[in-house]
Amino acid sequence: MTTNPLLNKLLFCAACVLCGWIAAFAMPPVSFWPCMFVGLSGLYYLFSKTKSAGQAWFAGFFFALGYFVTGLWWIGNALLVEGNDFAWVWPISVIGLPTLLGLFTGTYLAMARLTAAPDTFKGFFAFCFFLTFSEWARGNAFTGFPWNLYGYVWADHINMAQMAHYTGAYGMTIISVVWAALGGFLYISKKPVKIIALGAVFTVLTIGLVFIGGKSRLASNETVLNKDIGLIVAQPNIPQDMKWDPVAIQNNFLKIVSLSKSATFASPKPKDIFIVWPETAISPSVYSRSENMDRISALLKSYDTNSYLVTGILRRMDTADGFRFANSVILMNKRMSALDVYDKSHLVPFGEFIPFQKWIPLKPVAAFRGFEPGGGATILEHTDVPAFSPLICYEVIFADKVVPRTGKRPEWIVNVTNDGWYGDSAGPYQHFAQTRLRAIEEGLPVVRSANTGISGVIDPYGRVIERADIFQEAAIVTYLPRALSGPKPPWPWLIQILLPVIALISMGNLLIFKRH
Repeated sequence: MTTNPLLNKLLFCAACVLCGWIAAFAMPPVSFWPCMFVGLSGLYYLFSKTKSAGQAWFAGFFFALGYFVTGLWWIGNALLVEGNDFAWVWPISVIGLPTLLGLFTGTYLAMARLTAAPDTFKGFFAFCFFLTFSEWARGNAFTGFPWNLYGYVWADHINMAQMAHYTGAYGMTIISVVWAALGGFLYISKKPVKIIALGAVFTVLTIGLVFIGGKSRLASNETVLNKDIGLIVAQPNIPQDMKWDPVAIQNNFLKIVSLSKSATFASPKPKDIFIVWPETAISPSVYSRSENMDRISALLKSYDTNSYLVTGILRRMDTADGFRFANSVILMNKRMSALDVYDKSHLVPFGEFIPFQKWIPLKPVAAFRGFEPGGGATILEHTDVPAFSPLICYEVIFADKVVPRTGKRPEWIVNVTNDGWYGDSAGPYQHFAQTRLRAIEEGLPVVRSANTGISGVIDPYGRVIERADIFQEAAIVTYLPRALSGPKPPWPWLIQILLPVIALISMGNLLIFKRH
């Protein structure tokens, strides 16, 4: 440290940003998990140097700034697509969202600092709990954005990721924060060597047990395919600047129809075939032309079995005051009957709707005057159709909200998306990794069709059965993996409930009683 107070503060903030920057490389596509341990242990060391809740707030805020700018810079790519009117907002989007997310981290690290001194076990667990609660808060407040939760450090490490089935995303997060920050606590705590050694043994032993347990779970449960259900998952790889080009729209449709033809299945021949197309694969200008509907009918009838189309569709609905749009998934049979429809319920702020639009007179990035939201997680089903939960784009990132909590369980999840907005960046890799975690958490296979990738079929243990990589034109042909039997463990849902309850109790104690 220097003798200049202002320079010391700037160096402190820069060190916090550096720790966040390092931690971000634990996330896909790099997925080097030791970076999370270095980043959070470094943050704990800096947190221990704070003398007040205000200083702790700055530690959390600047750590989050480094973490989220590094991990989420690619979101700004959506504004750089040719023909977009909002390229001028790019700098704001790259720094603005991390700034907002940093408010959560800063606020709850300030709460942790008020709870107990950082060199005590109470202080350490307060840090771990409130840092996890900051993740829960940003994942649920307003419309929520639970992207790159700290627990996702294990998303690309399939053996470790098995714990998600029992703990859920937020349980994984608190466990991972304890592991990753423990080194920093032991370094600053001035505990006896024996205690430090026990802490190190605890970390190594518990990580080893989770790894061995996950490896054993995978070895004991091979993927079981339901060979009565065939899948054709199309990835047309249409560049984003061509997707809504008035001249190219018809050719885009013909391309995806062509990709879906003449699929050959290994023996045995499936009894039912589901063709899955990505988000908004069908536009109003396409379905308004009868010959295009005839093409879909001919495609489905070309398979001499029960065949269905599950596709993203941009629905235009005529109303008394004009027309409105919905970002939807539709299930159709070969007689061209729409068996069921789902409207996206978790819309992207500023992308698909403008919050407080009365006072913010902008159009969404996706245009179309904004979308009408649907009614929440649901199940699409029909006679002889295995019930499935449809999810559009980033709806799949919301842990414990991807299928209805009550009633019948679906047999699979369908995720249609278009990550073409983000180019060849970390975004599509992070999105696919979080999709795999939903499969593990729910014990359900996930079938994912992405316009430009990454598409794939994932079994209920998170194993990728088939995959089409980014910017690859492909049609995946395979069978539907079987779901796990029995109910989903209750612990992920209970953790979701307990986190805010404990946080409220802790905040109440801080307001009522003085810290000793």
